[in-house]
Amino acid sequence: MIEGIIPVDPRQTRRSMLAAIQGSVIRALVELITNADDSYIRLDAEGIPHKGLIEIGYKKDGYHGIFVVRDHAEGMSVNDLQNKLIQYGSAASGMKAGKRVRGYFGQGAKDALCSMTNGRISTFKDGRFAECRLFMKEDKPWYAIGEPVAASAEMRRIHNIEGNGTSAKFEADSRVPRFATVQEELANNYLLRKIMTNPDRKIVLLDEDSGEKRNLRYQMPEGEEILCEDFVISYGKYGDFGVKVSIWRAERELTQTGDDRHGGLLIVDEEDTVLGISLFRYDNEPLAAKFYGEVRLERFRELLKNEEPVLKEDRSGLESRHPFCEILIPEIEKRVETKVKDERLRKQKEAQSKIDAEGQRRYRKAFAILNEIAEVEAQAVTNLGSEHTEIEEPPNGFCLYPASAEITVGKRYAFQLHLNTTVVRPGAVVKIDCIHPKIRLFTPEIRISPDDGTGILRKYVTVEGTEPNIRGTLRAVSGNRSSDATIHVVPEKDLLLSEGIDFQPGSLTLRPNKSKKVYLLVYVKIIETGSKIMVTSDNKSVHVSREYVLVNEADATRHVAKYEMEVWGEGVDQDAVITAEYETYMALLEVRVRSKENPPEQGRKGMFNEPEYNYEPQPLQRTSYSSETGKVVIYVNFPSVKHYIGDSCQYVKTLPAQVFIADLLAERCFLEIARKKVESSATLLRPEGIPDRIQRDAQELSRKYGKRVHEVLVDQQLVDQNKNHAQG
Repeated sequence: MIEGIIPVDPRQTRRSMLAAIQGSVIRALVELITNADDSYIRLDAEGIPHKGLIEIGYKKDGYHGIFVVRDHAEGMSVNDLQNKLIQYGSAASGMKAGKRVRGYFGQGAKDALCSMTNGRISTFKDGRFAECRLFMKEDKPWYAIGEPVAASAEMRRIHNIEGNGTSAKFEADSRVPRFATVQEELANNYLLRKIMTNPDRKIVLLDEDSGEKRNLRYQMPEGEEILCEDFVISYGKYGDFGVKVSIWRAERELTQTGDDRHGGLLIVDEEDTVLGISLFRYDNEPLAAKFYGEVRLERFRELLKNEEPVLKEDRSGLESRHPFCEILIPEIEKRVETKVKDERLRKQKEAQSKIDAEGQRRYRKAFAILNEIAEVEAQAVTNLGSEHTEIEEPPNGFCLYPASAEITVGKRYAFQLHLNTTVVRPGAVVKIDCIHPKIRLFTPEIRISPDDGTGILRKYVTVEGTEPNIRGTLRAVSGNRSSDATIHVVPEKDLLLSEGIDFQPGSLTLRPNKSKKVYLLVYVKIIETGSKIMVTSDNKSVHVSREYVLVNEADATRHVAKYEMEVWGEGVDQDAVITAEYETYMALLEVRVRSKENPPEQGRKGMFNEPEYNYEPQPLQRTSYSSETGKVVIYVNFPSVKHYIGDSCQYVKTLPAQVFIADLLAERCFLEIARKKVESSATLLRPEGIPDRIQRDAQELSRKYGKRVHEVLVDQQLVDQNKNHAQG
C-alpha cells in the first residue's frame, strides 16, 4: 500500500488568493492591518509595552498606487519569514498555540501581497533586517527571501521603523481608490471594527505625497439596547457553546449591506475576533433597518483548531451550511424575530393613531401658520420682496416676485407668489419647479385653501443656492398659467465685508468617515496677512483637516482668499459646529453625520411638517424636532403626555387632550424657531449666552402667536361647549 498527502495544485492556491482579495486594495489593506494588530496582540500576551501604532501609507500617481502597512511590533527573523510565508494555509499566526489573534487561515498577508503587484515584506528584528518578495510567476504563487543583514540607519529611514517592526508593501495598477475613499472604507470596515474601536491602537492613514495624516477611528451608533440574552447551543462531540446576543436599536435607519455597514450583528469569538456581520434572513427586512449589536461565541476557536470549516474561505462570515452554523443561525434569527415583531407592533400602533380627516385639516392649517411665522421670525430665510407695501393685482392671476434676484450660497431666500383668488381659486394647486440642479427648492407646491381668505394673497417660495456663479429659472404653474423668475447665485461677499470670514457652504451632511471639502473665505482687507485663524470642532468625533489658517494676501482674488479643508466624522448621528475664529471675528459651519441620507420629505413646504406620535416605552422627553424631516415627534408614553392623550391616543378628540397637544406643539415649534433665529443671527453670541436668548425669544413668540396656533389646533366647537357648560 502506498500512502501520502495529496498535494495542493498551485492553481487552486491562486484561485483561493484571488477569491479572498478580489483585486481590491481595501481588502488587501484589511488583511495587512489585521496582521499588524495580531503582532501587537502577541506583544500584549507577553507583557511587552508598545504604542499600538499602525500606519497606512498612500501614494497615487495617475492610475498607479503604492500602499504600505507599517507596525512597530515584533518584527520577524528570516526563520519567522520562512515559517509564516512558505506554506499556504499553515497555522502561522499563533492561534493554534492559544494566542488571541485572528489568523484563522494562515493566508491573509500572502493573499494580499501575491494578489497585487510587487508585494514585499520588509522587517526589523533585534537589529537585523530581512525582506521577502511575494508574487505570481507562471500562474503560481512564489516567494523570494533575501539574506538577512544588519539594520542600518539608512534602511530604518527608508522604512520609517526605529526598533522592531514590519512594513508590508504592494502596488496597484487599476481600481486605485482616492485617499478619502481609503479613509472611509477602512474606518468603516466591519472586519476592522474591534481594531478601530480599540483605545490601545492608533491607526494613521498618511498621504505620502502631501504629508496629510488622518487618524482612523470608528464610533458605534447611538441607540437603546432592546435585547441582551445569554443562551447555550450544543454541537456533537464538542458539547455546549455559550452565546451572548446584544441587539440595539438606533434612532435612524442604518446601512445594512456591504463591508462598511453600520447596522447588523457583529459576530465575534471569545477573544473578540470578528468573524462576520449579519442579520441573517432579516438583512433586507425594513423593520430591522435600525438594528445593530453583537453576537459573542464562546469556545469557537476549538472548532477552528480542529479544522472545522465553519467560516467561509473568502472571509465573508459564517459558513451557513456547516452543521454548527445550522444550529447557531436559527437561534440568532429567533431573537431578531422577536424584536422585528416589536417593531411591527410599534408601526401598527402608529397606524392606529393616524389623525382623522378633521384633525389633519387642523394640523395642516396650523403648520402652514407656523411655517409662515418661521419665515418671518427666524431670519434664516431672506425675503426678496417687501412685506410692507400693498400688493398690486398680478397679471394673469398670479406672479412670482421679484422677477429676478441675486442670492448667495448656503442661505435660504423667499420669493413671493402673488395670487388673485378670483383667478386662482381656493382648492387650486400651484406647482413650483426650479430649472437648475444646483438650486434647492423647498416649496414644491402651494395649495390655495378657503382658510386663506379672498382677494390678493401673498405666499412664499423658498430656495437655496449650493454653488456660486450659476443661473436658474424658478417657475410657478397652475393650469395653463405660469410665471417665471430668474435666480443668479453669486459668491457671498456682503457677509465677508462685515464679518471678515465665512464658511462655504455653511452646513454639511456626511456619511461616517467620509470626508467632504469646505472652504473658508477670508476678506483680507479686514483680516490681514499674517493673521492666524484657529479652526476647531466642538465634537471630538467630528474633525477638520486644518487646525489653523495663516492668512496671506497673495492667496486672494479681489481681496478674498479661499482656503480648502476637509471635514469628517467618526460616528453615526453626530452633530457638530466647526468654528473659525480670529480675535472678535468668527465663522460657523454646521456638520451632521448620518448613516443614510434620508430622502427629502414629499410635499414639505417649510421648516415644519405635520407631527407624528412615537411609542418608545420609556422616552426621556415629551417632544423632539428633526431639522432634516421637519417633523415634531410627540412621545406618547411620557407620563404627562399619556395622562392626557392615552397610551394609544384614544383621548385625542377630547378638549383637555387637544389643548395639551396644542401647547406641546406650539412650545416645541416656537423653541425651534427661536433657536434658528439666534443661531442664524448676524450678531454672534458667546455660547454661554445662547440658551437664555433662545428661551426669551421663544416666550416672545408664544406671546405673539400662541393664541393663533391654539385657535386652529383646538376644535372650537369643543371650546364653545365647555364654555356653555361652565355658564350653565
